[in-house]
Amino acid sequence: MNPQYDRTRLLGRLAAAGALLTVGLIVLGGVVRITGSGMGCGEHWPQCDGQWFPPLDLPTMIEIGHRWAAALVSLVVFAVAAVAWTRHRSERALRGPATAAAVLLVIQVLLGAVTVKLALPPWVIIVHLVNAMLLLATLLILALRASAPPPAGPALPRLSPRHDAHGRVLGLAALGLVVILFGAQVANFQAGLLCLGLPLCNGSLLPPPTPLATLHWTHRVLAFAFLAFSLVLWRRVHRRTDPPPASRPLRRAVTLVLLATVVQIGVAAAMVLALLPAELRALHLFLGAVLWSALVAAVFHSGRTSPEEPAVQPLEPDTGEQPHPSLAADLVTLTKPRIISLLLVTTIVPMFITPAGVPSLSQVLWVALGGYLMAGGANAINMWFDRDIDTKMSRTRLRPIPSGRISPGFGLGFGIGLGAVAFMVFWYRVNGLSAWLALGGLLFYVFVYTIWLKRVTPQNIVIGGAAGAFPPLVGWAAMTGRLDLAAIYLFAIIFYWTPPHFWALALIKQADYARAGIPMMPVAHGEARTKYEMLVYTLMLLPLTIMPTLFGALGVFYGMAAGLLGARLLWYCIQLRRERSPTPMAWRMYRYSLLYLALLFGAMGIDRALPFGHGPDPSRLIIFDRPGRDVVTPLGARE
Repeated sequence: MNPQYDRTRLLGRLAAAGALLTVGLIVLGGVVRITGSGMGCGEHWPQCDGQWFPPLDLPTMIEIGHRWAAALVSLVVFAVAAVAWTRHRSERALRGPATAAAVLLVIQVLLGAVTVKLALPPWVIIVHLVNAMLLLATLLILALRASAPPPAGPALPRLSPRHDAHGRVLGLAALGLVVILFGAQVANFQAGLLCLGLPLCNGSLLPPPTPLATLHWTHRVLAFAFLAFSLVLWRRVHRRTDPPPASRPLRRAVTLVLLATVVQIGVAAAMVLALLPAELRALHLFLGAVLWSALVAAVFHSGRTSPEEPAVQPLEPDTGEQPHPSLAADLVTLTKPRIISLLLVTTIVPMFITPAGVPSLSQVLWVALGGYLMAGGANAINMWFDRDIDTKMSRTRLRPIPSGRISPGFGLGFGIGLGAVAFMVFWYRVNGLSAWLALGGLLFYVFVYTIWLKRVTPQNIVIGGAAGAFPPLVGWAAMTGRLDLAAIYLFAIIFYWTPPHFWALALIKQADYARAGIPMMPVAHGEARTKYEMLVYTLMLLPLTIMPTLFGALGVFYGMAAGLLGARLLWYCIQLRRERSPTPMAWRMYRYSLLYLALLFGAMGIDRALPFGHGPDPSRLIIFDRPGRDVVTPLGARE
């Protein structure tokens, strides 16, 4: 073995062991839910019924077994982080995922405690599962980076976007995560038996007109779409009869994805036909974890190609006197107010479309204040961490910290202080859930995007961009005190909007990013690949924006607006692919994408205000209240 990889063997094995244990923990957590053992220890945590070693009846044994398994995973993950920081401190590609795994583990433990303390609310259980999948993916990435030898022979040549598998694998992985999210909702909202039979739903092509039945039916449609895309991807990566050796791990991973998908759908069919036996439900969850692991491996191997080296232009020297803003102006600059303005739109508009009715002026003002302070704090911390690369980029070198007008320590303290004040604003003036969601957005932006992903992978903005999708969740929770399916759709819309929006700017500023050593998509994979992936994400975004109308959450006005706005965004993507010099069209698309999101959310608010916005009875809206129950709530009523 190569000596460089021989010394990372310990880290790779520890990460692999952690990933394997995490799969077991996910399955065991599913057994806890399936058997109804979640409250086997009462509301006590970390003790069980107030004891460390209580009498073991079956529910208690299952629940406490899950907790001890979590403790074992914790030991391994913290060992991974310790090895990474002591032996590989200078290697960000190893240190970053190890640190992220430790952070995700802490979040997972806290979510487990919240799940018990709040008596198993479905939304916490769903977030608990999704966070576990992210922890599993992080450990797998680290294990692959630490254990995989460098490609034998010369680097693989760059494939054209038409034949490059990486974008397709990444899109398939994103779809896979959506399928997992929908499956978790089907299980935790007790919707598994609302569509009997397969492939039809109760003998019909369409489901009954209830939200939970539609949720189950949508999960099925997404699963079959995932199977179709898996088959297409498998055919593409196996098309060559003489593949280079470096492509074999990708072929194996994609084959495993396809096989696991076929088996998973077969188990799901048997599960529905047999009326959800516990054994098949546990097997279904295990296969889901295996399928997710195969997707992560496929993403890793598909990205191991030699990046094109862009031409790096030297930074032009300063000419003339630069203005010296006041301290107050610099502090405002640290918060990035222009960016926050759009975040506030996506926070406040959801407050007007919840089942809780129209918010009061004081509610809007407190949420706007807390949202600005939390986002401003995250931006200030981001500027503190990125001060070394900001000096190398023409568009950021005059920021307060890299220019020396504000010290790094002061900037960091300012950002942390804003975040703390924002949390208190949400906690005392809004509600606890909105406070934790807002803080979660800050932590995700700082730790996952800024510290871990931004300098490591071209997919930084894809995963890290989820931080910008937290505002709708905050606005929704501020009004309702919970998260409904409609809030998840708003999150998903911004998640899929972020890559084409940000990569348009990356095309314009790619020389800056190359100079700073940031592997943005145009720098790492070239303009053609970037334009292709922008088109892929736009094509996934457009049907997603129309789904709220199809499900009855929003009306015809919003549906028409979403279709027209999306068509224009798609036109920009297509025109950008045709342009040989991307800068003029990229600028136009970047500016339009900002307007697009603002107008899209504005259309949601207008649609809710229209008297015909929600079908024949606009005063009523069906929402999810608790598993197995549909509640009809007057639209104007307060909870």
